Amino acid sequence: MGRKSGDSAVILFGFPHCGDHSKSYLTWSRGLPARVRFQHIELSQARLSMREVSSELWEQALHETCQYVKQQLMPSEEYVFIGHCWGSLLAFEASHRLKAEGIAEPRHLFLSGCSAPHLLRPRSVLNRMQEDAPEIGCLPVEEYRGQVNREPLRARFSVFTGKKDEHALVDHLSEWSRYTAKICDVHVCEGDHHYWQSDSNKWLQLAQTIVEREYLM
Repeated sequence: MGRKSGDSAVILFGFPHCGDHSKSYLTWSRGLPARVRFQHIELSQARLSMREVSSELWEQALHETCQYVKQQLMPSEEYVFIGHCWGSLLAFEASHRLKAEGIAEPRHLFLSGCSAPHLLRPRSVLNRMQEDAPEIGCLPVEEYRGQVNREPLRARFSVFTGKKDEHALVDHLSEWSRYTAKICDVHVCEGDHHYWQSDSNKWLQLAQTIVEREYLM
């Protein structure tokens, strides 16, 4: 259970993703309770995508993310991460990087539209056609090389996907549980990988409900 305190507050850090860097959070974040502060992470490489996960651009994005989080956090302040597609992977890797730097881990990771790291496959393996550019953009060009033999995070995971999302299959989402020492719950929405474009408030509001129930009451 989260900390129960009348004075408690939490920061929600929203991660950008392919095709939409802030709009999917905009309306929803304006309606958050006073004790929830939303911070959208801005990257200098605004058009970064899953195709850069093994490149210097990815390392730069990871560094920028961690620097931004550390600048925003007050001592002992609790925070959570929320991301879609490669934003989920960046949130996951940033959690490990912050932990390695001696920063308290996020209390919760809300991960949408992204397979567990060991299930990510480069587009060449899946024999994608070049014409399928919107879909290809959400797959790594090369094999994703996450650091091995790391201890599981102590953040709770909530994982989301669309029923027809080919990049985060419903039957595979529970695999994220091997990366946390806490609960990993799975939520399935209508639609494919782009379900957040038509119904982003559904998963964002569920994330808000969990934050309020677990960390603010």
